[in-house]
Amino acid sequence: MRRILTFGLALCALIATTPAAFSQEVEALACPDVAIADSSIATMDEHLTQSLQQAHRIATGAGTMVAVIDTGVSPHPRLPHLVPGGDFVGAHQSPDMPGELIDCDGHGTIVAGIIAAQNNSGSGWPYDGTADSYLGVAPDAGIISIKQTSSYIRTHENSTIGTLSTLADSIHRALDAGAHVINISVVSCLSDVPEDVNGFQPLTDALNRAELHGTIVVAAAGNLGQNCPADSTVYPAHSDTVLSVSARFDSHTLADYSMPGDQQLLSAPSQIPAGLSPRGDGFASHMITTSGDSPFAGTSFAAPVVSATAALLRQHFPFATPQEIRLRIFNSIDPARGAIDPYLALTQEIYPADPVIHEIALSIPDTSDQSPRQRSLAVLVMICGALGLLAIVVGIRHRQRRGF
Repeated sequence: MRRILTFGLALCALIATTPAAFSQEVEALACPDVAIADSSIATMDEHLTQSLQQAHRIATGAGTMVAVIDTGVSPHPRLPHLVPGGDFVGAHQSPDMPGELIDCDGHGTIVAGIIAAQNNSGSGWPYDGTADSYLGVAPDAGIISIKQTSSYIRTHENSTIGTLSTLADSIHRALDAGAHVINISVVSCLSDVPEDVNGFQPLTDALNRAELHGTIVVAAAGNLGQNCPADSTVYPAHSDTVLSVSARFDSHTLADYSMPGDQQLLSAPSQIPAGLSPRGDGFASHMITTSGDSPFAGTSFAAPVVSATAALLRQHFPFATPQEIRLRIFNSIDPARGAIDPYLALTQEIYPADPVIHEIALSIPDTSDQSPRQRSLAVLVMICGALGLLAIVVGIRHRQRRGF
């Protein structure tokens, strides 16, 4: 039996207001095994690969830091710029390794590899004779690992692990660590949310701080399922300042399990044949759990493509606001499927939200001494000039509506 790996959808459905603590009572369960894969199957979507071959001539994410709020990220030779950022779970610890650098689930390591994996020579594009075809979207970006949840723990009834409370704390921790981009592939699906629910304000405050800090936040749109029905509100993807990412099966087909979002459609590839293994220095094609094989598929693995693209944009446009980064991404997508294109995002022009309109005073010449033919020509010239000005204004407005 194979099931889509959807960590976080069932883990964050509680709203907790008690502060997160590392000393919470938690029992670590046995970690799943990984299915070892050959690097030859660790391939990327063809359209995305073609875009990155051009995009990496402009930016590779150098100098940027992407926080991965997830199940932890295991050290891997293809992730040379990995740093610990905090552990809000407190399980599967080691005296020799921070908890956030121990990924029992395997989820966070796959996500981090999509963002920033380097090739086996560390040289990036173009590949040399010994390199394989696996490369992150922003291979020179740094990764800040923040462990916020895990499927392989047993907690007490009032635990705050994997809740909106620790999600907010994790965002603050990422900002304190200097994150330019925050990737959140663990999400919360809530149904029938009352307007006065306690616990949302800390998350709202954290997201507002990120926006003011200049940090772009990207989140998975969520996967349809028993724990996330179609009428659910998905956090933090529901928030206005968060880029919500849907999943595509391939370059032409949206995934049927992808949650419908509240924002403009934005999608990325979500089927990962193989990614960085959380155990060792090789690749994994899926996790082997007690419930069956769990392939790497879902909106969780689409979000990091967008996060890494945001890192490319942050490197190339270091003074752009989060709103401007989002505008560049939305202006570059395929309008039919919302497919992201990193190269177009880096190179296309953006236009201001409101056109700048300059008033022009037209002086009307005295035509009393002119012949009827001369007066007609003068009127015709003025009409043509007014129509030309109107066409320019309409063209600007039409171009803005089409671009966003």
